[in-house]
Amino acid sequence: MNGGKLHSALRELQDFASSRNFWIVLAAIVLLFTAIGPFGTGQHLGVLPRFGFWLVSIFVSTGIAIVFVILAELYLDGLIAAPFPRMFLGSLASCPVIGLSTMFIVYSWRGPEPSWQAYLENTAQALPISVVFTLIFWASMRHEKQIRMVTDAANASAAAVSAPFSAEAGMQPSRTPEPPALLSRLKPENRGPILRLSAEDHYTMTVTSRGRELILIRFSDALSELAETEGTQIHRSHWIARAAFEALASRDGKLLARLKDGTELPVSRSFASEVKAKVASWN
Repeated sequence: MNGGKLHSALRELQDFASSRNFWIVLAAIVLLFTAIGPFGTGQHLGVLPRFGFWLVSIFVSTGIAIVFVILAELYLDGLIAAPFPRMFLGSLASCPVIGLSTMFIVYSWRGPEPSWQAYLENTAQALPISVVFTLIFWASMRHEKQIRMVTDAANASAAAVSAPFSAEAGMQPSRTPEPPALLSRLKPENRGPILRLSAEDHYTMTVTSRGRELILIRFSDALSELAETEGTQIHRSHWIARAAFEALASRDGKLLARLKDGTELPVSRSFASEVKAKVASWN
């Protein structure tokens, strides 16, 4: 994993860890499984041991699933355009590891010896649970991102209205350059120079010098909010900034734009001549 992808993975993990919805849903699942006692835990364990078992099991399983989901999000970014299928594949890939961890957790609680049969059973049981968790956490994270986007945009608008006027300019607003409107849609810690944009369904992945964030905005609308950020559109789904660009490359007859963080994005034929001209002007 290169530095850019590692940074993105850490940012995604931080998003999960700081999500209130994430912890609420996780706690609700633990309490629900404690109450109903699925998979025989209701018959073999008392209430407090059952609560402890599901607390450890759910947190470990969810942690493993999240790691696999984030890795799928990063490494399948160039192969699968939509984010949800990447997340779904990551959750499926996590099932064998979850099955292994569950087998040893059960062994530590109830004592049956680990076996291939127990491993396969736990992996099969992890499959539907992992899929359900994917749906729940996808919904909760997207909902939270939408709320945060609206809140940040409202705060940015309020700050603009209350901005001080300059007495030297005859009570006119300051002439300092306006930042791109798109930045107001990002979390404060992600607001830095915009490096690239990528369309993902109705969302746009926005990568800045301080992180990356998936925001609910059409790609065309995101492009209109870049203000004077210097860059060029290279594909119907990708835009790059001059500050992020490193070189053009060709592989298997396809033109690629290589960025300074190691990311390679496709340059479509319809944009190729314009991109080459723009890059020549940058050089």
